[in-house]
Amino acid sequence: MLLRGIATLVFAAACASAASADEPKQLVELRSRFEAIAHPTEADRVRYIMSLVRLRESFTRADYKKMEAIDTEVVKHPMPSEVDSADLRKRIVGQWTSPRHSYLYRANGTWTMLPEFEDGMQATHGVWHIERNTFFQNALVKPPEPPDRGETMIILTDTDFVWSTHIAPYYMRRGDVYPWRD
Repeated sequence: MLLRGIATLVFAAACASAASADEPKQLVELRSRFEAIAHPTEADRVRYIMSLVRLRESFTRADYKKMEAIDTEVVKHPMPSEVDSADLRKRIVGQWTSPRHSYLYRANGTWTMLPEFEDGMQATHGVWHIERNTFFQNALVKPPEPPDRGETMIILTDTDFVWSTHIAPYYMRRGDVYPWRD
């Protein structure tokens, strides 16, 4: 019985060690500093998320396990639900770039993948809106998509937009260049 208990403890320690092996040291340090704040403000949360975003950008695709560890931490800290939706709607307007594509979000609630037209064909496009801390977007395709259930926004600054896609966070940067490294 004692051996089984010891084996269970050793197994649990090994699992914890394996899980944290994929966590970059910088993530552990950033998390410790954030968790040490007795009553973090929204500004503290934003600084923490921005630090995590920049840390994630420092890794290459070969470091995907480290990136996943950062993603897991990022989604734990969503934007508060009582945010100013009107301010967020103004802030999203403009050109954004993800690791795969560039997008243009317009003030009229429409978006398009860039370039808007290629070889005479219109790129994927659709509609978007924001309610509180929830981001909704639908592509206008045939047959029509079901209504978007909304994605929880993590951060929307002048330079970065991150939201949770119910699978993993989705990252975009303002402008036409995403700081992705192979």
